[in-house]
Amino acid sequence: MPARLVSIINMKGGVGKSTTAVSLAETLAVHQRKRVLLIDLDPQTNASIMLAGPEKWNELREAERTLDFYFEAYALQQKPKPFKSLVETRVSDLKGKPDVALCAAAPEFRIVERDMIESFVKRGFHIDAIQKWICERFAQGLRGVVNEMDVILIDCPPGISLFAEAALIAADAIIVPTIPDYVSRLGLITFRRRALRLINERRGGPSMLFVVATKYDDSMSLHRSEAGLLKENLGEAMFDVRIPQHVDIAKAAEWSSSQRTFEQKYGEMAPIVRRLGEEFLSKITASPVL
Repeated sequence: MPARLVSIINMKGGVGKSTTAVSLAETLAVHQRKRVLLIDLDPQTNASIMLAGPEKWNELREAERTLDFYFEAYALQQKPKPFKSLVETRVSDLKGKPDVALCAAAPEFRIVERDMIESFVKRGFHIDAIQKWICERFAQGLRGVVNEMDVILIDCPPGISLFAEAALIAADAIIVPTIPDYVSRLGLITFRRRALRLINERRGGPSMLFVVATKYDDSMSLHRSEAGLLKENLGEAMFDVRIPQHVDIAKAAEWSSSQRTFEQKYGEMAPIVRRLGEEFLSKITASPVL
């Protein structure tokens, strides 16, 4: 059975998007025995370094096994390496090396996207044609790995880039991590409308869109009320699990050169991260709710 493809995105940065993607990948592999691939589309490369560590990440860059090299070859009208060759397996620092694989990003990815668009515009392509081209190449790459995984998570960059749009269009489900405050809720409403419209226009069918509260502080009345409003407005599209603002979440994002158990890595947050994985599976295997 092909993997379920899930894009993790928010127009805002600093909402814990990459941390959510990595912790979700690890709990699915450890507790649900899933084969998970995380594709890092964010030039900030946070997820890549969290999962693989700085040394392995540098090795991937030097070996030209990052996504910028893959798409740059297409843009230069050269034949790229097979997408599958970008996949680095068993990248987690957890004991037992759970089945978590990575397609890494690099900071140059932002430049590649800009240069690619400039090149296509000079050759007379309209933006819709460029978007279609990126979607087709992205889908072509995914076909080489989709049958070897159970879940593919895509950590998208903040905002809406052409690559982020391609990830949204390809996705079976979308997860939007958000801080439960007033400004974030307004931004979420805007993004949700655009994302759903884009999917319906380009993909021609529904995709599931879910929201998870991150950096949640139960001692703040604002967080409690805003999280409650989100649940009231979104219903089953809102995760019941809330990811707290907690030092153990921050520590888990730091690569360890010595392997550790899931409980050692996530500390007091281990049960919450495990519940996140359980609720994730229950939602993406259900019928579309939006």
